[in-house]
Amino acid sequence: MFNDKSLVPKEVVRLIALGAMVERERAYGDLAREIRFLSARVVGPSLDLLGSSLELLKLEGFAEIVPGGEGKTTDEQPLRITEAGRDSFQSLMGATVKPPLNDLGRLVLLMKLRFLPLLDQEAQLDQLDLLEEAYVSQEARYRELIDHAGDGPLAEWLGIDVEQSSARLRWIRSRIAALEGEE
Repeated sequence: MFNDKSLVPKEVVRLIALGAMVERERAYGDLAREIRFLSARVVGPSLDLLGSSLELLKLEGFAEIVPGGEGKTTDEQPLRITEAGRDSFQSLMGATVKPPLNDLGRLVLLMKLRFLPLLDQEAQLDQLDLLEEAYVSQEARYRELIDHAGDGPLAEWLGIDVEQSSARLRWIRSRIAALEGEE
């Protein structure tokens, strides 16, 4: 992790892989293709994201070959997450996301949202609270910039950013309210 508790590229790959295996067992090749697909669509071609080996997940004890899959080719071996992998997934889901997002941060945010339902209710609320805090801060920074920008294209562009932050805050707050209503 970076000093600000946000994920480095190899941890983003790990989050995608572990989250996908929390959803269900995956063939090694399917998992690799899913990681490549998601990272290429959000970030674009990136050696940082494609260079991490899924083999490390097995070596570190985060994934294991499903019994009966040992004789298959690596690409066809079915993998499942281990308890250590679940713990690592929980830790990675707790990482910081700070808007404004670069491509890597956007990928982390999208994967956190994808895997959010895999967390218990309290952990989901914690994640949404972190996102709410980040977007409140972002919106305040943009509004301050607008105050100093005056009229013109810069203020107009920043106004679009404020609208997007406000829309995201409304969505986050509606998710929080829905989850709290389930308590």
